[in-house]
Amino acid sequence: MVSPRYPVILKEKRVLAPGTLELTYCREDEGVISYLPGQFFSLDFKYQGEEKSRSYSAVGRVDNLKDNRAFQFAITAVPNGAASQFFFDAQPGDKAKMSGPFGALTLPRIDPARYLLIGTGTGVAPYRAMLPELEQRLKNNTALEIVLLMGVRAPAELIYGEEFLALSQTYPGFSFYACYSREMPSSPDSHIFSGRVNTLFEKLKPDAQRDMVYLCGNPNMVDESVSWFTEREFTAKNLKREKYKFSTF
Repeated sequence: MVSPRYPVILKEKRVLAPGTLELTYCREDEGVISYLPGQFFSLDFKYQGEEKSRSYSAVGRVDNLKDNRAFQFAITAVPNGAASQFFFDAQPGDKAKMSGPFGALTLPRIDPARYLLIGTGTGVAPYRAMLPELEQRLKNNTALEIVLLMGVRAPAELIYGEEFLALSQTYPGFSFYACYSREMPSSPDSHIFSGRVNTLFEKLKPDAQRDMVYLCGNPNMVDESVSWFTEREFTAKNLKREKYKFSTF
């Protein structure tokens, strides 16, 4: 079944980090935008007279998705990228078209003993969208464990890090780790590590009998991590993935 395309209007645009924006679109008819945390939408736009399409995960931290009126997403600039140039130049009031939602990087109805949410860059977008639901599940099940592992090149690129850290300080079952592959802060806190996200995999001691793993972000990270977890008996039942592909076309 083909998802209908409907016109949307840019309502808000804010800088999350150098070279990374958060954009908020609403339907032109002010209708509801329904989705499950972890899903994505496709945005269609015109660039140099040609129709283009790009997909972005919903990043909005929404308490009531049944009456949600906006679609927020995060985008990092790609040199000479058509989408980057369009969205970075876009101003409130500008229009595009949207279809969706799509994707199955969503939470199950029954929780595992532990979630391992692993992302790089804007690949943490679906996890931020999951926070209201995850917070409710932590309240209802004090034995539930959630680990959010985020990888970026430098501290300045860490988006939504303060929110993830605040949640870890509120709920004993929620842990947040940040990995910096190129630049470390001068006085790193205990949740900060040097290297890529896969340097922490052994430390987390993944267990295919009790854990569910989510992977989102850089395609190389996703592929390498899938191989690592598959070797440890994770299967499609407890290993979910979504790649963020970068295009200049």
